[in-house]
Amino acid sequence: MPKVSKRGGFSDRNKIKPENTEIQLKNFDKRTRTQLQNMISQLYKAVYMDIYYGNEFIQDFFVYVIGTIYSEPVNSKLKYDDVFEVINNTIQEDDYDDVLTLIEAITQYWDMYLRDTKEYQYYDDYNKRYQGESVYEAVNTILQREYIGYRFVDEQLTPISDEIEVEEINQALENPYSPVYEHLSKANKLIADRNAPDYENSIKESISAVEALCEILTSITGKEASLGKMLKKLEENGVKIHSGLKAAFNSLYGYTSDANGIRHAGNIGGPSSTFEEAKFMLVSCSAFVNYLLAVSAN
Repeated sequence: MPKVSKRGGFSDRNKIKPENTEIQLKNFDKRTRTQLQNMISQLYKAVYMDIYYGNEFIQDFFVYVIGTIYSEPVNSKLKYDDVFEVINNTIQEDDYDDVLTLIEAITQYWDMYLRDTKEYQYYDDYNKRYQGESVYEAVNTILQREYIGYRFVDEQLTPISDEIEVEEINQALENPYSPVYEHLSKANKLIADRNAPDYENSIKESISAVEALCEILTSITGKEASLGKMLKKLEENGVKIHSGLKAAFNSLYGYTSDANGIRHAGNIGGPSSTFEEAKFMLVSCSAFVNYLLAVSAN
């Protein structure tokens, strides 16, 4: 028989039978898997509302799941029970990376479906913003509640578990300068690649985002575009940068530029950098981008 397992319920709240509160990265417990299964089922109903499963939109989704996510042969008419049996089996039984690959692919598909069918009601393409809660935000809410150490950042599941960190990165990605966005987006994709993460180049892209912003704000380019010179130029232009922050970021910049640093030609892709370092640099550089944009706007 099923056992009661309610996060925030009497047993959990009074520490009688506390629910798990440890960040889950590679081992998802039974409760978590069940909640993820329920999440997909609830989102399916919310996305397709009262559409009958024989409808072409739902059949397109079923074909995508079986044909693209699982790379299996597709029948001419797929049934709801059969497709969700496959989905639920993955969520309940398979490795964590398969579960995350499945959830990421379905969420991305539903986001594009809603953009195409709901258009302005779901996403304002002109102002580049969602009108309400996006599918990504809905999934992130469940991931946070279940202490799963991944969040959607820039439409990809990323192993970053702190909400403040996620907010800093998302805010930086929304900056108005495409070169800055491109570097940060690439840094995020490199660290988020679960099959072949590239921490060295992720760090390079993170610091390059700061350099790109400084070049834009100072108009300094080429060999003269060192971080120190650009920060000094910003201050000469009236941008007040806290001395402690400037010293701290110059130290971070030095970390990536030392004799064995990843930013030197020939050493990119070396084995020394770790996930923790790449995550730290992505968050720190995003925060510094946000800071520079804020102080330069004053």
